[in-house]
Amino acid sequence: MRNLLNFIIRNSHWLVAILLIAFSFYLVFSYNSYQRSVFLSSANRVVGWCYTATSNVSSFFHLKGDNRRLMERAAQLEQEIHLLKAELDHLTATDSSKVEAFVMDTMEQKRFEFIPAEVVNLSFAGPSNFITLNKGALHGVKPDMGVISRQGVAGVVATVSNNFSMVIPVINPKFRLSAKLKNSDNYGSISWDGREVQQAQLGELPKHEVFQPGDTVITSFSRIFPKRLIIGYVSDMGESKDDNFNTFNIRLATDFYSLRDVLIIRDSFYEEQKMLEEEGR
Repeated sequence: MRNLLNFIIRNSHWLVAILLIAFSFYLVFSYNSYQRSVFLSSANRVVGWCYTATSNVSSFFHLKGDNRRLMERAAQLEQEIHLLKAELDHLTATDSSKVEAFVMDTMEQKRFEFIPAEVVNLSFAGPSNFITLNKGALHGVKPDMGVISRQGVAGVVATVSNNFSMVIPVINPKFRLSAKLKNSDNYGSISWDGREVQQAQLGELPKHEVFQPGDTVITSFSRIFPKRLIIGYVSDMGESKDDNFNTFNIRLATDFYSLRDVLIIRDSFYEEQKMLEEEGR
């Protein structure tokens, strides 16, 4: 303690100078709007650069896991291509009109474009979780665009700047999404109760809805996401706030602990559909 006091006494003039400089900067940025705006914009650029640098270092140490997931996804896509070819061959052999209808259904996919982005910051500090991505308005990103990981739905873009965007993930109480069980015609809603990072709830389903652990939960009606995107898998029965409906706990397909790369969904029909539905209200 004596050594500390001696150090402070010997360097008191430097400490006073630092305090005065800090106080001067505080006065300049607090009472001058131009200097304050310059400081805030510069601070945002520095914070964004720090997030990007941290993300690059973290991504380097996750290359092995990312490569493994890419191989798994490639294998899954190869299997789906094989099944689609088999389906086309079968339809061609039976009825050419079915082939035409099948092709028309698949044309809907052309309305969606995908913008690749990297996660530069991800917060689990409390219920108001968020994700920061390194793509913004300059890259065509707008609020209300859906965000997906390699495994499934991740969240929705809330706000954007020129080079960054903030996403409300599934694990945020503000998130809502229409969803259903893959083999069911009953629609419900995805929400998060704020408890477990890898678990959300599928609620507002009829009481007679049956399920099996492991059933796939997919998107249904949405202006933001295409249909039949995977959200998660049913784990068990959850707590329902209404006796007339069931609520299921679902294990989310997206692993937020290892989330590094995502795709932002741009729907070319979004504005048209939004305008039409708002005019009809």
